[in-house]
Amino acid sequence: MPGKASESHRGETSARSTQESSHAVLTIPNLVTLLRLMLLPVALFFALSRHNFIVATVLLAVISITDFLDGYLARHLGQISELGKIIDPSADRVVILSVGIAALVEGWIPLWLGVAMLVREALISGISAYLYKAKGHRLDVIWAGKAGTLLLLFALPAILLGEQVHPNLGILHIVGIVLALAGTLVLYWAALVYVRHDLLPALSAK
Repeated sequence: MPGKASESHRGETSARSTQESSHAVLTIPNLVTLLRLMLLPVALFFALSRHNFIVATVLLAVISITDFLDGYLARHLGQISELGKIIDPSADRVVILSVGIAALVEGWIPLWLGVAMLVREALISGISAYLYKAKGHRLDVIWAGKAGTLLLLFALPAILLGEQVHPNLGILHIVGIVLALAGTLVLYWAALVYVRHDLLPALSAK
């Protein structure tokens, strides 16, 4: 398994390295990522202040779609940028942390699941900050991290919609919890890959 994980990680890194990136700021993918961040407080407003879970769910669904869209546009329009490589995963982390904290405080998800989600995000944020500050190294997004993030981005709207008072929507809450658990487990696997292939080599190089 370690060998396969190593080959997978190297393959992902190699694939990314073949894509040229620019220092452009105002690109279409970056604007889509910015839209994701702008929609987040609006979704939280409708969920927390108005308890309008339908509107909040639609907004979260749009936020989830933009996570696919910005990467797709970056690749197909040839607008991969250094800024995009930073703000895209950062935006995902902000969305997950914000909605995760709100769901935890409101009791929409179990305490243990909410804590597991937040601890993982805090762990990756700490590793990323340390590597960039101490080594000038930026964590590259790997497939496991992207897959786990997408699972959570699908889970959160389902959990929220399941809070709507309607007998036929309660099952969505259970589906959302299952997706959130699966996404969290995949993200912890990605975190182990980061520790093995990025953090430990950096620490041993001191």
